[in-house]
Amino acid sequence: MSNTHPVTASRQLTRLFLMLFAVILVVINLLFVVTATNLIYRYADDQAEEVIETIEEDWPENQNRETFLNAYVARQDDDAIEITDGKREYTSPKAHKIFKRIDQRNLAIKNLQLTRHGVYYLRQQKVHHQRIVKVAINVDDLIKLTGWLLIVTLLINLAISIITLPIIHRLAKGWTRPLTSLDNEIDAITPQSDRLQTLMVPQQPLEVRKVAQSFNQLLDRQYQAMQREKEFIANASHELKTPLAGILGHVNLIRRHGDKHPELIGKSLKYIDQEAQRMSQLINELLILEGHQTKKLTEINLSKIILAEVESLHGAYQQKFITDLNPNISYRITKGDFQSLVHNLLENAAKYSPIDSPIDVLLTTDDRRVILRVADQGQGIAKENRQKVFERFYREDESHSNKVAGSGIGLSIVKMIIEKYHGKITIHDNEPVGTIFTVYLPKSK
Repeated sequence: MSNTHPVTASRQLTRLFLMLFAVILVVINLLFVVTATNLIYRYADDQAEEVIETIEEDWPENQNRETFLNAYVARQDDDAIEITDGKREYTSPKAHKIFKRIDQRNLAIKNLQLTRHGVYYLRQQKVHHQRIVKVAINVDDLIKLTGWLLIVTLLINLAISIITLPIIHRLAKGWTRPLTSLDNEIDAITPQSDRLQTLMVPQQPLEVRKVAQSFNQLLDRQYQAMQREKEFIANASHELKTPLAGILGHVNLIRRHGDKHPELIGKSLKYIDQEAQRMSQLINELLILEGHQTKKLTEINLSKIILAEVESLHGAYQQKFITDLNPNISYRITKGDFQSLVHNLLENAAKYSPIDSPIDVLLTTDDRRVILRVADQGQGIAKENRQKVFERFYREDESHSNKVAGSGIGLSIVKMIIEKYHGKITIHDNEPVGTIFTVYLPKSK
């Protein structure tokens, strides 16, 4: 089993910069070699050109031709000149030997001839009709100088690399320090904390700042969700505990006094049945709210559902429901979802409205949306509480909450259903009093 060590961002940056630095050094050295080779080639070519031009202009017509050649190559003993004019051949000292080496060369790159005894630049040119000049310029000294310069350059590169390595490592650690700090802060976060925990947001670099900001937003959403869940658990426990306590109380009452007072049994059983139904309704609503009851979408006539819900609520509430419904509106939605949506909106309006007040229900459409409006003439909702009414178990007037029947999650179910179908709901004041709930469902989902 191989041991793999985690690669940190600092180490990755160090490797990246070292590779980049090495590539730059290699490119610089290659450019140096290419430039030096080009300079050597040009220098040798200029020397050969100078020799040929001199011979073309100053070639003696008397018997001092060998002396002329000897004088010209005296400054560089390993150079060679050979002149053939069709009748005779004139050569500098060592010319035959040097040209023989060139003929036995190991490698030739353009005019450069690599032999066992050195590197020569060979050039041949015809001058003055039949006269042919062949020149060999030895460039060993230039190559040795270039080699020494290259060695010095490589040693300088090595020294720079040794000095640069710790600098690059330190810079990489400095650049990744915000990430390291971010990681340490994340490790320090405790999920069980009762307070909102956030990360320090660095100003630079921009990417780390954005990551920290996004993570803080995530922490805030998570914290808010946890707080809502705690409230939900507490409120649900309270809502379930109240009917359970009543049921247990009546069971104990029957157990203690049922034999002597049989008339109590009927009353207690009626109360137990009511509270059991209340608990069953609360559990069903919770299941709907948590999305555990889902059915296939079908195209349904919305006005028929609304009329059926209005009819079912007539027996329980004394308010008058005034409907203005477009009978030709169909929508692709789960029948149970739309029934729950309409039922909870109408029941909410009835609960908080005077007995003799009307409740207006409107169903219409525009180019893009289906519009359902429920307007009551009840006590109204303060502007600062209009979003809170969609929270689970929230009631605006806590002092009268026990007087109003229900679980307190009807509007939460409405909001959940509307969001499920990518719609929206608004709350406005009614005139002269009351509240208007308006639901918008998009025609295309």
